[in-house]
Amino acid sequence: MTVNHLTLCLMKNILTFLAISLVLHTTYAQRGYQPAYKFELGIQAGTAVFLGDLGGGSGVGTTFVKDADFKSIRPSVGLFAKWNLGAHFSARLDLNYLMLSGDDNLASDDFGNGFIPNDYGNNFNSDGKIDAAFYRFYRNLSFRSHVFEAAVIGEIIPYNFELGGGYADYSVLSPYALIGIGVFNFNPQALYDSTNSWIDLRPLATEGQGLVAGREPYSLTQIMIPIGFGLKWNNNDKWALSFEVNHRLTFTDYIDDVSTNYVDPTLFFDNMPRDQAIIAAHMARRSIEVDRYEDVLDGRITWPGQQRGNPKQNDSYFTATVKFHYFLDMGGFGGGRQYGCPVW
Repeated sequence: MTVNHLTLCLMKNILTFLAISLVLHTTYAQRGYQPAYKFELGIQAGTAVFLGDLGGGSGVGTTFVKDADFKSIRPSVGLFAKWNLGAHFSARLDLNYLMLSGDDNLASDDFGNGFIPNDYGNNFNSDGKIDAAFYRFYRNLSFRSHVFEAAVIGEIIPYNFELGGGYADYSVLSPYALIGIGVFNFNPQALYDSTNSWIDLRPLATEGQGLVAGREPYSLTQIMIPIGFGLKWNNNDKWALSFEVNHRLTFTDYIDDVSTNYVDPTLFFDNMPRDQAIIAAHMARRSIEVDRYEDVLDGRITWPGQQRGNPKQNDSYFTATVKFHYFLDMGGFGGGRQYGCPVW
């Protein structure tokens, strides 16, 4: 599984922008605007949106914003420490907690009132292919995951706009781009109706991970690439506010525990204790909950070997957050008050 072509193009453009901005930073560092203090601490809060195989409008998942299911928005909170290296470049450490969620059942809103048994004209397109919204509704998978992440991020500020004030008490507006590298931990769960409890999905090997040759159990700790943009408002030399959109590119397709094809349920009963196998079989194929008598194509849409997810595109997620910055006067550590020329 690789990052898709759109993602690679986006990363290439951002890296080009970073290189140009670093040249500008080197050129103007001595005569441009300088932040009042080198060091900042802050808190951030906002929303998190999952992009993957569950939820959205693609049927089996994409990694672009058009696939976002905004009904699955969940909270995001975090802390950060920032080092201002000059007027045009900053480095920071982020520590965040967020929740991710996806639910095929929400596709019923796109599909209308769901499917009508044996009414194939209502369930399929004119070319005979399954309607995307209907497919998601019929697949009927869902998940949630608590996510903990840490990342080192570089910020490039191409220009600083003076809004008022002077050297002692200024107001500056600074748009910026960001890119970095980080690590995150996740644990997909789904609600098991029989006990009304949340079940960890990875131990159930719902797609035969560890049971089918070539499908190894996925790691719950993964690398991610944060990339995005923001707008910072320095109110004065004490505090600042910013708004940021941060998209995480990942190298796993299992944040939602969905990636490849349905497997034969006998795998579970041959390799697990019976109680666990019953749960695994149920959580791997949940279409039976919306089509108990398998009236639609005799249930073949979700038979073993049929597509369950899209292994060609990795999962991703993004956050939209408001950040509060507090400047630290650390004169004894080389971080005292800085004085620069007027904003340019």
